[in-house]
Amino acid sequence: MGPVRSDVGRTFYVGLLQTLLLVMGTAKRYLLWHGPRVAILSARLGDRLGLGPRERSEIFFAANLCDVGMIGLVEEAWENPVAVLPSAARAKVFEHPRRSGRTVARIPHLHALAPLVRHHHEWWDGSGYPDGLAGDAIPIGAQILRLADTVTALSGVRPHRAALSEPEIASIVRDGSGREFGPKVVDAYLSFAWKGLPPYDARLYGEACVDAVADLVPSTVSPLSTYEFLEIVASLIDAKDPTTGGHSRRVAELSVAVAEQLGQDARFKETLRYSGYLHDLGKLAVPLRVLTKPGELDDEDFDYIRAHPSHGADILENIPSLQHLTTGARYHHERWDGSGYPEGLSGDHIPVVAQILAVCGSYDAMTSARSYRDSRGHPWAVAELARCTGVHFAPNVVDAFMAVPEDRFAAARAEPKMGRDPFAREASSVRQRTTRGVTQQSSAG
Repeated sequence: MGPVRSDVGRTFYVGLLQTLLLVMGTAKRYLLWHGPRVAILSARLGDRLGLGPRERSEIFFAANLCDVGMIGLVEEAWENPVAVLPSAARAKVFEHPRRSGRTVARIPHLHALAPLVRHHHEWWDGSGYPDGLAGDAIPIGAQILRLADTVTALSGVRPHRAALSEPEIASIVRDGSGREFGPKVVDAYLSFAWKGLPPYDARLYGEACVDAVADLVPSTVSPLSTYEFLEIVASLIDAKDPTTGGHSRRVAELSVAVAEQLGQDARFKETLRYSGYLHDLGKLAVPLRVLTKPGELDDEDFDYIRAHPSHGADILENIPSLQHLTTGARYHHERWDGSGYPEGLSGDHIPVVAQILAVCGSYDAMTSARSYRDSRGHPWAVAELARCTGVHFAPNVVDAFMAVPEDRFAAARAEPKMGRDPFAREASSVRQRTTRGVTQQSSAG
């Protein structure tokens, strides 16, 4: 399983922040790495405009999180890009700065980023959105993000055009001065535009994340801050997955309760709790059309589903402080009889943390309401777990699950202390309007 690291301090928190930045690219599909490229360009513009290290770090992270409000709402537009967005999708796009700003405002230690995120689509002449700010009423960081976002988009291939050349982009930026862009930001960009955009390098970008955190996050981060941040990351995962919001948290809480029945120690339970929150990270890479398909999945669709554990584990594997969580993410869909995925492990070859997540994840799926059916209820779900013991699930883990006190189930179903995440609730509402008629999938799968 690898070493377990404590969440007290900056290291684990930095890992969660890196995870959020990485999955933003995953969730936006064809805009993969758009945010990091905007971040790199924004930091360069901030430096040219004489901003201090903290301001540049705020812009760096804001660039990556500006589109977080789109998760769960307009994935189809990103996954299947068209030259002109349908009116319904465009209306949602107009709302995303508000939603992004609300989400970022909830992240401990990053509250100051919220105005930059909210206003990154405001135009200098007041014709932008969502608030119609104009001129210097727009925060300088948001002005930088507006230009960097446009330049990065123009430099990439889109359904209706090829990537634009540097002279073409510079001409568009120059023409937009005083209209879309702040004149000072335009001058800063034109001072180096002919040298090309800064290249994206995953290793250097990871180092930049760590450096930027040093400007924004205290050296000692409380467990409460980590818990709140885990809730936010999990709510984004649940916003994409057509499972009722709160799935990741409930799996985490029930898994710890099972581990207690098995006599596991505190270090194991810490790893298991965090694994529960992040076990479905790879779902953000599964197309929405697959997650909400009204009918049986074909082979191509199921390939996406089978890949999500490995994809999530690969993200965690690339973040040193979270590498100990890869086991749960990678193997939580393995089955006791070897018929699971991604590697077809069987019996005790399946790591214990994954055995526990498999049982608790299946239970929560069965007892959660879906867009196409009501909750199966606790009695039905435990009967199904018992029926699949020794086939899908480890017998001793199912026995431990059955011994969990009722109050632990009630605690898992209760809302977290900070309240239900409105982001996930809104995304869930949208999903329910768009996924009617989805065929029931295997409850134990």
